[in-house]
Formats: sequence, C-alpha cells, structure tokens
Amino acid sequence: VGQSAGDSQSNSAKNPLSSSTVSKSASIQIELEALSGTAEDIFDLAKMDKWNRIRKKLDELKKTERSIKLIRNEENDFFSLRLAAKIQDLEQAVSAKNRNDTMRFANNITLLEIAMIGELKPRVPTNVMLLDYCGRELEILSEENDIDKLSNLVVRMHLLWQNLIPRLIDKGATKEIKKFSEIMTRLERAKTPAEYNHQARQVLDEVDNLEKVFK
Repeated sequence: VGQSAGDSQSNSAKNPLSSSTVSKSASIQIELEALSGTAEDIFDLAKMDKWNRIRKKLDELKKTERSIKLIRNEENDFFSLRLAAKIQDLEQAVSAKNRNDTMRFANNITLLEIAMIGELKPRVPTNVMLLDYCGRELEILSEENDIDKLSNLVVRMHLLWQNLIPRLIDKGATKEIKKFSEIMTRLERAKTPAEYNHQARQVLDEVDNLEKVFK
C-alpha cells in the first residue's frame, strides 16, 4: 500500500531526526574505517621499521579520533576513553621505536574499531574484520615464538570462520570458502613460528577477497 503525501509528511514530522541519524551513522562508519585503515598502515610500517613515515600516520590517526569524538558528541563514553588510551600507548611505543609494541597497539586499535562499527551494521561482517585482526596477531605472536598463544588464536579463528561460512554460502562464494578453508587447515597443522607466520600472510591476502564478496 502506497503512502499519500500527507502520510509521508506526517511520518517525517514524527521522526524529524531520522535522516540526520542515518547521516550521523554513515559519517561515523566512514571515520571508523579511516581509523582502522590508518592503524593498519602503522602496523605495516612498524613491521618494516619505517619510523620516519609512522609519525605522519600517527597524526592522521589522532585527527580521525577527534573527528569521531566530534560526530558522536560523547566525550567520556567507554569507546572514546579506550581509543584515547590506546592511541597514547601507541604514541609511546612509536617514540621508543618499539617494533612489537607498536604493531600490537596499532592492531588493538583495529579491534576497538570492529567493536564500535559492529553496532552500525556494516556491509562486511565483523567476523571478516576479526579474521583480518587475527592475521596480524598471528604475525606478532609468530615473531615472539609464542606457540601456545598461536595455537589458541587459531582455535578462535576456526570459530570465527565456521560462523562466517553460512554468510558466504548465501553469497555463492564457493571459491573463497574453499581457499580460506585450506588456509585454516594449514594453520591447524602448523607447528613452528615460521609456519604460522607464512600462513598469516595468506590469511591477510585472502581476507581482502572475503571483503570483496560483501561489497
């Protein structure tokens, strides 16, 4: 049943903030994606010891944090406080040129972004984003030779992957399912940090393809 012009105007009058709310959510999502992208850049630059380029990215990160705070208009909520603390930790690690801490704090910022963006119902499932986070965490832990944590991380990745498969089936992504399942099998068989590290790169490359399925 179609709406009359009067009905439409009445609904608009009842929900005067509906369009602005949608606009606000879209703006927050754009800024959160920018935040995560910059944090990933810092992770990659730290991995390559390119400290001279990290400072500029850190400034970009702080600028995006201010934009998010301005749009959300919530100064002291959990997310804003945690983000400010993580950026402070990251800045200290960068100043000390601590490679592993810089990588870890940058990756933690992407995890915080996933928690926030999940409330906005993004097109890309949060499990895809979490697998991306896990791929970077595999790189960190493999460099630290922490086999126990690597093994536990793979168990969590397996659960994320199993929950994601039905969404991929709905999209007809049989090729992507086959390829990532093979990566997970190799990860479950990994025994050495070097083997985990090799598969971490495969995870990150294939997550890009999983994202494309939903875009």
